[in-house]
Amino acid sequence: MEYIATFGSTHKALKAEQVLKRKGIAFKLIPTPKKIAAFCDLAVSFEDITAVETTFRDSNVKTAAIYIKKGDEYVKV
Repeated sequence: MEYIATFGSTHKALKAEQVLKRKGIAFKLIPTPKKIAAFCDLAVSFEDITAVETTFRDSNVKTAAIYIKKGDEYVKV
């Protein structure tokens, strides 16, 4: 399953990238799909939601939302 985390700013997305790299968690930095958020150009795509949520919580990384991708649709988790 592919999950996508969105952020309130590019700065927060880049902080998330740093934290995930440091923890060795697999992810991709992607352009934010316009269907789900227009306020930040970057999002993080990943598969291990448990590891990402734990890492974000422990590192004080704030997401705007997390979505699961189902075909062409995005469903808020």
